[in-house]
Amino acid sequence: MSEVQGQAAATMELVIAVVGAGPRGTSFLERLLAHLDHIPDPVPELRIVVLDPAAHGPGRVWDPDQSPLYLMNTPASYPTVAPAGETQQGLAPSEVSQSFAQWRRERSGETGDADYPTRADYGQYLADLHERTMGLLSARDGVTVESRRSQVIGLRQVGGSQHGGDDAVDQRYCLSCDDGTELTADAVVLALGHVPARLSDSAQHLADVAVDLGLHYSPPAIPTDVDVDAIPAGEAVLVRGMGLNFFDLMIQATAGRGGRFRHLPDNPPGRRLEYHPSGEEPHLIAGSRRGAPYRAKTTAAGFVPAGIRLVHFTEQAVEEAERRHDVLDFAAHLWPLIHRDVLRTYYRTLAAVSPELFPARPEVFLDEFDRLLEDPGVGEQVLAVQGQHLLHEHAPDVLWFDIRSLGRPFDDVVFDSADHHRDHMLAYLEDDAASSAAGAASPVKMGIGALHAARMELKALISDGRVSTASQVADIEGWFESLVEGLASGPPLQRIEELAALTRAGVVDFLGPDPVYDVDRESRTFSAESPWVAAEPFRARWLIEAMMPANRVQLSRSPLVAGLLKDGLARAKELVDVSGTARAGKGFDVTETPHRLIDAAGHPLDGVYVLGLQLSSVQWGTAIAAESGGDPRSGARTLADADAAAGSILQTALGR
Repeated sequence: MSEVQGQAAATMELVIAVVGAGPRGTSFLERLLAHLDHIPDPVPELRIVVLDPAAHGPGRVWDPDQSPLYLMNTPASYPTVAPAGETQQGLAPSEVSQSFAQWRRERSGETGDADYPTRADYGQYLADLHERTMGLLSARDGVTVESRRSQVIGLRQVGGSQHGGDDAVDQRYCLSCDDGTELTADAVVLALGHVPARLSDSAQHLADVAVDLGLHYSPPAIPTDVDVDAIPAGEAVLVRGMGLNFFDLMIQATAGRGGRFRHLPDNPPGRRLEYHPSGEEPHLIAGSRRGAPYRAKTTAAGFVPAGIRLVHFTEQAVEEAERRHDVLDFAAHLWPLIHRDVLRTYYRTLAAVSPELFPARPEVFLDEFDRLLEDPGVGEQVLAVQGQHLLHEHAPDVLWFDIRSLGRPFDDVVFDSADHHRDHMLAYLEDDAASSAAGAASPVKMGIGALHAARMELKALISDGRVSTASQVADIEGWFESLVEGLASGPPLQRIEELAALTRAGVVDFLGPDPVYDVDRESRTFSAESPWVAAEPFRARWLIEAMMPANRVQLSRSPLVAGLLKDGLARAKELVDVSGTARAGKGFDVTETPHRLIDAAGHPLDGVYVLGLQLSSVQWGTAIAAESGGDPRSGARTLADADAAAGSILQTALGR
């Protein structure tokens, strides 16, 4: 008898297939363990099969064997894959519920919760928690677990109702794997994480030409999948993107090749490192639309800096906007509130650290400024003009803080040479390092901190379906996402210090804003130049896309994702823009929590649940880890999703 037939006969056993064993899959297993502690006897018989070709627990991104040079993008105090601290008030803990910081303290006595650990270290945490969870699940009566290092390449329905109904419990799913095996399951949890994606038209053109001309093109990829060792020493390399993947490439191509950073503690921030090349480094020439790298995170304590308080973007204000307007529009109803909190935080910090800038006492200005901010009839542009008038009256040497222009620091600035632009970049890096090092005494970083705090609250509003889809397309995807990512999602300060040192050493150069990447067939090279810099194009035989694969299900090269769409078992979430035109969203169409997959006909698939990145059309910021101690509605939303899926599956089992 085949495995499929054997499983069909075992009608009293509920088979759960967990596709993806990285952080999201591990969270689901931990939540399943927690739920089993609270269900009545007799416990249903469960068979749990976990499938992932990568190491189970860390997955590909958090491989414990990756270079120790790769750092996390959050402090140790932030991430978790299980409820910890105050989160346990909303989500009951399991026997293994432990945050990364708790695990570090228990394992090595490490108490530096504000530092930025290696990604390999976090991967070991994930591996340990996954192993402990699987062990405790397998120790329970009636529960069997199995781990398979294989990739699921297809999923189809077998028997039962095709689209829910009273006989939905009879619906089963057959999963095909790349090793030729099949598995039939009653419930499927899709926790896929990052998957390969098709290239954009422009990127595909560069890739095709690279083949024709014998050039080297590296597409968007997880940093550990980029073959940095293959780049010859001294080779010019064009890099597109100056986000987090860029910093990984930068450090692996320099310190990873024997270069050394000498610490100069007596120097001011931005000049505290000096780079000593090994001679094996390539020459990196980096560019991005904004013309600058992501700004460094502040050294102020806390993921959201301590002391940040939102007084305008509050639940009460949001509810009032909903009462008046029914559906929330980001630009009209939410951004004005967020913007006011950013301004209030900036000027209150400035008044506290530099009261001498306010000759008539800072309290006088702050009182008048608060009254201006509290006037709901003052729009963003009027607010800027009237705010500048107040500054001129009370603090004539203080400039208006324009958070939007901070996201594009070189807008409308023309550079008459590459050297001129490099000098400006160094000044930018040194200024950013100084403001990060100042911590809570930096008005800029505290203003950004308020923006970051608002983002965490906005995530919950979007996930709850309270923000119009047209506004999400036009405003959040259109401009706000890139603004907040570039300002609040940057690397630790260490990386900006390193980049400044590498720039001074001539190892890294920059293209300038809005660079154009092309191919020069005459010289048989890639070329890149910025319209804002009066300089000859940079030419190179190598071009690396320093970014992750596109997180859009319709661009996915995953056989499973592409197959689900092709076979009609899934569809992309439809979003309607401001013109009324329907367009495909980034993620799958799913039901409300627990997020069950919706097929092409609009019917939910009973028993198929989606977690993580492929929820990006109904959630914002799906790549961000769960926050230790966070609210299950916002910072710990990924844990709440996993909890809901586990609870739903067990309720189905109890109903058999």
